Amino acid sequence: MQTESESFELIIILALVAVFILFQLRRTLGKKTGYDPTEDQGEDRGKRPYHKEQSEADDNVISLRPEADKPAKAVNLGLSKSSPFYDVIEKVNQFDSTFNLRSFFDGAEYAYDMILNAFWDKDRKSLRSMLSREVFDLFDGAITALEKQNRHQKNRLMDIEKIDLVDATLSGSMAEITVEFTSHMIMSTVDENDRVVEGDPDRAIKIIDIWTFCRDVKSADPNWTLVATRTG
Repeated sequence: MQTESESFELIIILALVAVFILFQLRRTLGKKTGYDPTEDQGEDRGKRPYHKEQSEADDNVISLRPEADKPAKAVNLGLSKSSPFYDVIEKVNQFDSTFNLRSFFDGAEYAYDMILNAFWDKDRKSLRSMLSREVFDLFDGAITALEKQNRHQKNRLMDIEKIDLVDATLSGSMAEITVEFTSHMIMSTVDENDRVVEGDPDRAIKIIDIWTFCRDVKSADPNWTLVATRTG
C-alpha cells in the first residue's frame, strides 16, 4: 500500500509528463503551413500565390468568352457554292437566318399541293391568301370559265418527282425564287353529268410547272406568295 508521500511524488511526475506532452503539441501545431496573407508586402499584398492544387482545379473550369470571339458556324444553305444563285441565297439567309434552300423546297412542295387542290376545288378564299393579285386573277378566270360551262376538274397530284432551282433574285429585301416542279398528275374534266370531256381519269401524265415565289425577307411573316406561273 502506497504511503501519502509516494502518492504525492506520483502526482508530481504525472504533472511533469503532461506539461512535456503539451509543450511538444504546441511546437507541432503552432507551425505555419500554407499561405498567410499578412506576410504579403507592397503590390503583392492580398494576391494569392500560385499553387499546383489551384492549377489543377482551373483545368476543370470552362472559360466564358464573348460571343464575338467564337468562330462563326458554317451555314448550310442547301446548294453548292459553285451555283450561280449561291450569293443571292446567302444574302437571303443574312436577312433571315432560318432560311435555306432545303427548307424552302419543303415549303414550296407543300404550297404546290395546296394551291393546285384549292384551284381544282374552286376554293377562291384559300387561293387569295396564297397568290398575288395577278396570279389570283388568272386562276379565278379559269375557274369562272369552267363554271360557265358547268364543268369541273377531277385532277389528282400523284407525286412530285423533283424540284429544281431555276432562278433567284434579291432587290433590297424583296426576294424572288423560281422553281421547276416535275410531277405526275391524273387530269380530267367532266361535265354536269360527270362525263369525261377532256383528259384521262385512269392515266397519270408528267407535268412541268415553273412557279415564282416572292417574299420580303425582312418581314416577320415567313410565308411566300406565288407571283408567276408557266409551264415547262
